[in-house]
Amino acid sequence: MNKTRPLRIAVAGYVDHGKSTVIGRLLNDTAQVREDRFNKVKSLCENTGKRFEFAFLLDALEEEQQQGITIDVTEVPWVYNGREYTIIDTPGHREFLKNMVGGASRADAAVLVVDVHEGIKEHFHRQVAVMALLGVPKIIVALNKMDLVDWSEKAFLQREQELDVLFKSAGLKPPQVIPIAAWSGANLLSKAAEMPWYKGAQLAQALSDLPPVSGEDLAPLRFPIQDVYKFEEKRIYAGRVEAGVLEVGQRIRFLPSGSESVVQTIEVYGELERKSARPGDAVGITLADPLFLARGELGFEPQHPPKVSRTITADLFWLAPKPLVAGKSYSFRCGNAELLAQVDAIESVMNSETLAQGEGTSLETGGIGRVRLTLDKPLAHDFFKDGEKTGRFVLVEDFRVAGGGRILSDQRAYLSTELSEVTVAERSKRFGHAGLVVWSTGLSGSGKSTIMRELEKQLFAQGMNVFVLDGDNVRQGICSDLGFSETDRVENIRRVAEVAKLFADAGLIVLTAFLSPFSENRQRAREIIGAHRFVEVFIDCPLEVCEERDPKQLYSKARQGEVTQFTGLSSPYEKPDSADVILHTDKKPVAACVAELREYLAQHQLRR
Repeated sequence: MNKTRPLRIAVAGYVDHGKSTVIGRLLNDTAQVREDRFNKVKSLCENTGKRFEFAFLLDALEEEQQQGITIDVTEVPWVYNGREYTIIDTPGHREFLKNMVGGASRADAAVLVVDVHEGIKEHFHRQVAVMALLGVPKIIVALNKMDLVDWSEKAFLQREQELDVLFKSAGLKPPQVIPIAAWSGANLLSKAAEMPWYKGAQLAQALSDLPPVSGEDLAPLRFPIQDVYKFEEKRIYAGRVEAGVLEVGQRIRFLPSGSESVVQTIEVYGELERKSARPGDAVGITLADPLFLARGELGFEPQHPPKVSRTITADLFWLAPKPLVAGKSYSFRCGNAELLAQVDAIESVMNSETLAQGEGTSLETGGIGRVRLTLDKPLAHDFFKDGEKTGRFVLVEDFRVAGGGRILSDQRAYLSTELSEVTVAERSKRFGHAGLVVWSTGLSGSGKSTIMRELEKQLFAQGMNVFVLDGDNVRQGICSDLGFSETDRVENIRRVAEVAKLFADAGLIVLTAFLSPFSENRQRAREIIGAHRFVEVFIDCPLEVCEERDPKQLYSKARQGEVTQFTGLSSPYEKPDSADVILHTDKKPVAACVAELREYLAQHQLRR
């Protein structure tokens, strides 16, 4: 069903150029201002000795009324000629750029208000760049305060020509330019007698002429998982439909995990039964299969998949006081996915006056540039041109939004994860269990390999597909090029995690036996593999017992200086803070430790 929604119009402009007055007058002259609000503003102006300010009909904050500026983003419903709009009043002052970006990012069209007398300032250049960055499809420029230039056609044509040049330099089509005088209402709703030379549409008519926007329900389904709630054996996957239609009985796949199932129910608080959900609906769903999905997984119809990448190119608007520089890492948020992003390169920086792209090594506050980012784990996303909700992101520094951007199409982005036609559920049904990684960590001599080998033998005898990845074997093959420096040891664990992930994707139970001495690296392995199928087992054995065992004579060689950077002696071992299972091999025999581990797996992970 083709469903339209209110058209979202962002209105922006520099301080004192009349942006809020334009909105206030549109509301007032179409009788959409409450009488008590009008009287309150009128009384306020009389008590302060000011002329009546239409802007105050909109500015809700007392601080804004005192300073005469718009600080926060305000959304106001407006109806004209039977058509519904949402007017988004965005801040114009430079200090409030972050709010302006947030408001403009939700817009279908924009009205930029410019004081024809004062002219086009640098801040307006930045606003145009933001509109281009966010992909706002239609822009109207309202040249305000025409009364201050005696309604001059010459002044209007001069500004119109300047705007054409500016918009073309930003890669945008020349805007529709409308001369107005907001305070008197000239050319807002009806033709201004003072400007007989102007033959175009009035502002309200120009908004009325904008084409309708079809609802996002016509786009491919995008359902990011926000959280998973468990009630006994029931799992409810909660999120908000960002695009498309979600329906009971629909087959749905998730990335980056690749899991797939069928929507069994759609659950909404206070409703007994829901058959479908549309864009903007916050719902919970249950699935025919008990999938282990984490926050940030993106649900979609199998025939319309998103991209999955770890390297992205993006246009970025920078807001933080400290400049963005290559080599630095930031928190990255796209939808409900939270990752770590390293800035690999700043490919170009936009000149805030000419809007031309040029070289640059950093991005200053208010700057716009094209950057290349590498993420610490795969991200399911769309290109911004294909889906704005799943194609834009923010960077966070010190718990504050530092910048916002849109993901662009490039060759690297096409290196996407190829999805198997065999689903996770189908593999689980065939093998009798889901893919899983049991990650054991502990000092050399603690008993990791012994326990994992015994566990492998027992699970295999039970008919399960199981395989051990051992540190020594991996070092002789896939990691034979690595030494034992801290950097190489980090890379060793990363490679092991990637291999274990592929094995788990294939439906195998992977048992690992690695020192993996650093907490950060084990956490990264958990993220690569997926927390829902990662079991951390700490083989806890005192150093003196491990050294007494010394099965490979490594402690002896380390004491004699033949082996350097040896974990537990010359290199630290960081014990897990919250391992899923802790086995004390100095107190229990191998059989008891394996039995304890099997009991945990039977209760929490392995189902037959």
